[in-house]
Order: sequence, then C-alpha cells, then structure tokens
Amino acid sequence: MREAKPEPLLSIVVPAYNEAQNVRNGVLARLADYLAGRPYSYEVLVADDGSVDETASLVEAFCREHPAFRLMRNEHSGKAQSVIAGLMAALGRHVMFMDMDLATSLEHIDQLLEALQNRADVVIASREAKGAVRLGAPWRRRFLGKAFNLVIQALLLPGYWDTQCGFKGFRREVARDLVNSLVVFRDGPPPSGPRVTAFDVELLVAARERGYRIYQLPVTWRHVKTPRVNLLRESVLMLREVLAVWRARREGRYRPSPDREG
Repeated sequence: MREAKPEPLLSIVVPAYNEAQNVRNGVLARLADYLAGRPYSYEVLVADDGSVDETASLVEAFCREHPAFRLMRNEHSGKAQSVIAGLMAALGRHVMFMDMDLATSLEHIDQLLEALQNRADVVIASREAKGAVRLGAPWRRRFLGKAFNLVIQALLLPGYWDTQCGFKGFRREVARDLVNSLVVFRDGPPPSGPRVTAFDVELLVAARERGYRIYQLPVTWRHVKTPRVNLLRESVLMLREVLAVWRARREGRYRPSPDREG
C-alpha cells in the first residue's frame, strides 16, 4: 500500500468513539482495500474521541501495517470536535469526513472527489436527492429525520433535504475557513458519550452564508443499527442547537470579512 505523500490529493477523516467492534469487524480493512485501488494519493485520519474501549489500540495496530492511515488521539469532546481536529490536521488538497460504520457506499468517495475537483467547494451526501438509495432505515428514524429536516429547511437551509448524512467533502482551504467561522460548535460544552448533533447544519449554514458552491451528491446508504443513539432525546437537543445557529445567522456571524479571498 502506498505511503501518504506530504500533500495527498485526498484526506479522509473518520471520527471514532468506542468503535472497537467495528474495527474488529474489518471496516478499516475494507476502506484500505478500496483506497489501494485508487489512482490518487490519500491519507486517512482516524480521530479517536477519547474512547474507553480498545478503539485506539486497535487503530494504532492497524496503522502500523498501513502507513497511509494515522491515529489522532483526542480527549472526549464529541464527534464534532473530533471531525474539526481531523479537518484542521488534514494535509490533502481535498478533505472529507465519513462515519466509521461505512453506511455510505465507498464508491461515492470517487464521485465526491470528482465534484470537488470540477464544480464544487463543498459536497454533501444526500439520501433524499434524485437517484439516492436508502436501505433498511426504520420508519421511526425516517419520520424523525424528515420532521427535523422540515425544521431545518424552514429556518436555515431551504432546498437541502438531507443535512445529516455523515459523508461530506471540502476543498481544504474551504474546510479550514468553515471551521474558523463556527459559532455554536467552536467551543461548545463537551458531551457525555456519543451524540448526534446539528454540527453538519452549522457547517452548511456557514458555507452558504460565505458563498461557497455546495453540491448535493445522491448516495446509496444502508442503515446500521446504533443502539447507543436515543433519537427522541437527541432530536430535542439538536433543535436547541439549530435555534442557536439560527440566532447566529440572524446576527450575521457567519458572513465573511470583506478581505476574505476566494
């Protein structure tokens, strides 16, 4: 397997919290096998969010056998902060993040990269765009997801039918600009345990306010059961975060300074 170059074409950030079982089940090996056949240079940063199981040690062992993979050890502060740390440390010309469970088909990595190279500053996977395929999602999850999305569209992002799919890409300088523009998730209080948040919403609101070209990529996505997630409780917490983003947007806090390039 090729080693990561000083500036690979693509950096992939994979946040992880207590993912030892997924690592044992070979998800990183599947990703490595897929990337080994690609014609471009790459690196994979596994951003561990202070896992209390064997995630970090298992990933560390995997990285020793796969030089293009590296482990980032972070204190437990939530998925958003792990993604942020990975995006800021990435060396690639283009950067993306994806979930450890590989729910989104790996074939879309190439499509995401092609869109970034040719027509977009930001690419977001969509399970609702024309041509997308969603496999196995329980009706309760779909209902809550659609209800949440209607709120997002009404308040912040009309025309975006899926903000929460954990598969997004950016030109590197755009990713860093967006991270630096965050308000709600820049210095938020650390969570306890895993949580789904409105981090993706804030990223997209900042991207839109700052005039970046956003492309919605239809994907094939399969539901992976995650018993750790309490959808009802987290929907309430996410709504609070959405309202905080709405207030920050109303105050103009995501707008670029007049001297920003690009």
